[in-house]
Amino acid sequence: MNSKSKVITALVVVAVFSRLLPHYPNFTAMGALAFFSAFSCKNIGKSLALMAGTMMFTDVILNNIIYPTGEFVFMYAGSIFTYVGFAAYTLTGYLSKSRKGAALGLIVGSLLFFAISNFGVWFSPLSAYPKTVTGLLSAYTAAIPFYAPELLSSFLFSALAAYAETRVKAAAKA
Repeated sequence: MNSKSKVITALVVVAVFSRLLPHYPNFTAMGALAFFSAFSCKNIGKSLALMAGTMMFTDVILNNIIYPTGEFVFMYAGSIFTYVGFAAYTLTGYLSKSRKGAALGLIVGSLLFFAISNFGVWFSPLSAYPKTVTGLLSAYTAAIPFYAPELLSSFLFSALAAYAETRVKAAAKA
């Protein structure tokens, strides 16, 4: 197993636990997993599959064990918007060409995630927001406090993954 595979495998484990264990809202390693796997390996198909598989695995546990409703729930009503939002992270990771470009890619990915996932909150038939421009703006406004933890966690876990990759490579050469 090469250094990239080792680090991405570790990042999957961290992403799973960061979603399943109690955590500050929107502070998980999912954005970093989606971004870093595509940035590091430049294989968008595998990165999307890894992100979606990790999300599906944890969603099944969250929806049926941690927050059971009495019925089996594979995906919640608005999950497609969350998945597409994380796919935007994957795309920006894939398109980022350098470490400096990665910082911009993470910011763009987080903004796209914010826009897409919160559009889903507004669009949901269960949403309390009216289906108007004002309702959409209200949904985005209400989501602002959740943006910073998403951005910070994506930067933090991506930076840790990049550092871990350099350490694993150095250890392999030693």
